[in-house]
Amino acid sequence: MLSAMTKLLFSQKGISAISVIIFLAVVAAVLAGYSYYNPSFSLSKYSPLNYFRMKQDDSRIADLKSLQSAVVKYYDENNEMPAKDGWCGRISGVLHPEFRDAVENYFPNAEPPQDPLRPNSPKDYFYYRVDRSHYVLMAVLEIPRDQGLSKEQYNFTGCHDWPGDGLYNYQISNLDN
Repeated sequence: MLSAMTKLLFSQKGISAISVIIFLAVVAAVLAGYSYYNPSFSLSKYSPLNYFRMKQDDSRIADLKSLQSAVVKYYDENNEMPAKDGWCGRISGVLHPEFRDAVENYFPNAEPPQDPLRPNSPKDYFYYRVDRSHYVLMAVLEIPRDQGLSKEQYNFTGCHDWPGDGLYNYQISNLDN
């Protein structure tokens, strides 16, 4: 009985390892040809690692939107943006807690959000109060959606804590209003 079953299992035709390898080689060649003629295509965009990076970036954008909501609520109640004119810095910064102290009551756990992977680091969320009614919130996305921001581009003068090297590549602001 056992030998009949073994004979039956090993005599059936199926997919061999060689045919799988040949199929994968053909698919890789087709994708390589496609990416050669279409330079904007990158297979790495579809990797599992990029999926998790995009999820982290979505979380960062949601955090900035909740910070924006807190800033707007603060403005509605106080008729000015949080902190002093020209104030800039990381939101979680311990040295300059003016922004954090002003908006912490607008969050359920009384703590503004921080970057999910890099809290209290130079890549944590950044706030700049331009004047009484304008602000900029910034984050570092792993898969950039906007161009890098520079102090000169937005005329941020007096920002002693400005992050260098085009670090912040995503912003939410009301500068266009």
